[in-house]
Amino acid sequence: MSWLSKKTTRVFLLMKGMAHLITNKDEPHNFLRGALMWRGSVTPRILPILLLLCCYPLLLVVLDHYWWPLPSLDVTPFEYTGVVLGMVLVFRTNAGYERWWEARKLWDGITNQTRNLIIGALQYGPQDNAWREALVKWSIAFSFATKESLRNSKNFTPLIGVLTELELAELQSALHMPLFVASKIASLLQKARTGHPNTNGLELDGFEFSILEGQRVLLIDHLGACERILKTPMPLVYAVKIRRFIFMFLLLLPFSLLEKTGLYSVGIFFLVAYPLLSLDRIGIELQKPFDNKILSHLPLDTIYETIKLHCLDLWQQDGNTL
Repeated sequence: MSWLSKKTTRVFLLMKGMAHLITNKDEPHNFLRGALMWRGSVTPRILPILLLLCCYPLLLVVLDHYWWPLPSLDVTPFEYTGVVLGMVLVFRTNAGYERWWEARKLWDGITNQTRNLIIGALQYGPQDNAWREALVKWSIAFSFATKESLRNSKNFTPLIGVLTELELAELQSALHMPLFVASKIASLLQKARTGHPNTNGLELDGFEFSILEGQRVLLIDHLGACERILKTPMPLVYAVKIRRFIFMFLLLLPFSLLEKTGLYSVGIFFLVAYPLLSLDRIGIELQKPFDNKILSHLPLDTIYETIKLHCLDLWQQDGNTL
């Protein structure tokens, strides 16, 4: 198999023996470790604005104590308002999680459809080695192209050793990389269906062709659904109203605390503002499942490497050796 160098083979064997290391880590089982962990938390991202907001009740405490008494508000309305605000933030977080989970299911579909396509091609397709090799490597390239397209990136290093330099150049120059790869797969299936000379006269019958073409169509469907999530953000008015509600709530809250808690109102304000800002930020993070700058982005690199690993394994199980 010409497109797999010895270096690529060594990497493949290492991945096969250590596949469990490329999966996402679960949340810590230890409560204190999970509560105090810094990496993966939204706390670093909200801490600057949180500390800035805490200067506000501190300023009010100083004014109330050293200059003139400030008006005091009853805490009861804030108790009811806080419950409503918490529910609204939970709804927003749930909406973001639904987008994140839908994206994960779509990538599960891409993984399974790629496996089905490879298995079907190797079992039912022409015995011509060049055709089978091309189908395997372009199937691998589809998940890579989809990943890079969703991230608006073109880092082709993981495809070195899979595609040739000419093929990489063609892919890089394509306006829409996943569609370019899908058209390559369609062309290979069409050649096998019509008995193209490159397939040594062997062809797919109508039933086998329909099965493999159906898998290719599903890959495009999953791609389109991912692009819908990418290009359809949550309505801006929803985020604006929620944040305005949070701001008004925090703006008035210190006036219900000053009389009874004094300087401690700064700490109480912090304990109230921290979860509100955290939930707001979590809702933002979950809305962008493909952005690798976001804390909770989908592990697309890991998913791609898993797809690549399985495709290469199926190829070697088919009796192809270097």
